Amino acid sequence: MPADTDQMIPLNARDLAAEPVRGLLPRFKSLLLSQKRNLQNLSALVVFNFLAAGLFFVTQVKIANVIGREQFGLLAYGIAFGMYGQTIVRYGMDRTLVRDLIHYPERFSELVVASLVLRGILLTLVVAVLFAWKLIWQPADLPWPVIAVIVAYSLKSLDLQPVYDAWHCMARHAIYNAIQRGLYFMLIWTVVLAGAKYLSLAWIAFALLATEVLYLVLQQRWAQRRITLSWNSLVWESLTKDLLGSNFWVWLAAVGLLSFGTLSQIFLKKYCGPRELGGYAAGWQIVGAVMLLLMQIARIGKPAMARVTRESIYHAQQKWFLFKYCAVMVGTVLPICLMLWLVPDVILRICFTSEYAGSANLLRVFGVYLLLFAVGVVASQYVIVVRMEKVYLACVLAGSVVGIGLYVKLIPSYHAMGAALALVGSHILAMVLYWIAAISRVAHLKTSSMPEIELVTLGKGNKT
Repeated sequence: MPADTDQMIPLNARDLAAEPVRGLLPRFKSLLLSQKRNLQNLSALVVFNFLAAGLFFVTQVKIANVIGREQFGLLAYGIAFGMYGQTIVRYGMDRTLVRDLIHYPERFSELVVASLVLRGILLTLVVAVLFAWKLIWQPADLPWPVIAVIVAYSLKSLDLQPVYDAWHCMARHAIYNAIQRGLYFMLIWTVVLAGAKYLSLAWIAFALLATEVLYLVLQQRWAQRRITLSWNSLVWESLTKDLLGSNFWVWLAAVGLLSFGTLSQIFLKKYCGPRELGGYAAGWQIVGAVMLLLMQIARIGKPAMARVTRESIYHAQQKWFLFKYCAVMVGTVLPICLMLWLVPDVILRICFTSEYAGSANLLRVFGVYLLLFAVGVVASQYVIVVRMEKVYLACVLAGSVVGIGLYVKLIPSYHAMGAALALVGSHILAMVLYWIAAISRVAHLKTSSMPEIELVTLGKGNKT
């Protein structure tokens, strides 16, 4: 187990229960004090992850402008398949491992080892299938640099983000991410400044592979010094089997979730070619940057969601938490959505060359998607944390089936705009189903009030 003792953080039950305000300023000060650690983590995540995201965004924009729409479309094609590899290898543990580490702290080390063993096995299988596909069928649209991009994105699935989140060492993990993106920035821009004509998919793939390996080494080296790793085969084999069974439904749902964004790009490449995908992918870079901001808030919210959904927490507290969480997500994304709706052409002119100007209308549709995504994250997290895995899977599959149908119907006729509209249509259905499930669950909880102050164990670990 990690070296430090349990960190006991008081939660203001009165704030959670939404009791009447007795003074705005005292209540505000109390709220700030009670959320001090969350605010510190969020600040660090925003600073370091947005530094990393900024470097990555600038680099991807430069790549798009240098190699052109068609080659950028091939890169986006490789990234899309890489996201599938990453999701398959993670086996849903990016959504459930934080919950398990907090709910079962006595098995912390064993759970970490078991998760790494399971992910390592799945990564080996994914890479083996990928190489067999390339060597046996030799697909013309899957050159070796694209294969390397897929492997690089699949490697990221071995990271220990859930462990750092359970320890509340999110800032340190964000620093490692910033280092990885910074090195990627340097490798790409060194070639660009030396001579843009030398920038190729092969060099981009090498940069991704090298920096991903460094990212894994940095975070795992620090974490392993703080965990008494148990390599007792009987223990981790048993837990690996448990993870294999308990995460199955969430894993299927995670793969299905790729139908909302990633699969649209694969369909677009199939029906319309890499150039059309390149224009769509340019707009998606902006979406990805906004989603990163939302996921930093969601990363803070995930451990908090795990704590507020324990058996000792009642109806009013959970309802008020969901309301506040949702308000924060919507308040964060709405100003950005307004910009995407009102001045998409200006945003594209600032970021990309005139080759990508035709993607302006896509940004308006992506603005709708981002608003839906922000609201959906809250409900989907809740459904997973309270172990409604089959309900979660049903919601995702419903949205995925609708999405695939819309892709087949809209993309051949409307190209990139059809892909964007299909993305929004599938996500609306999934989001509505998430919220129906979450509201139904909260409505059936006990309505008794909590004690004034509760001590919550956040887990064991060192501060950053």
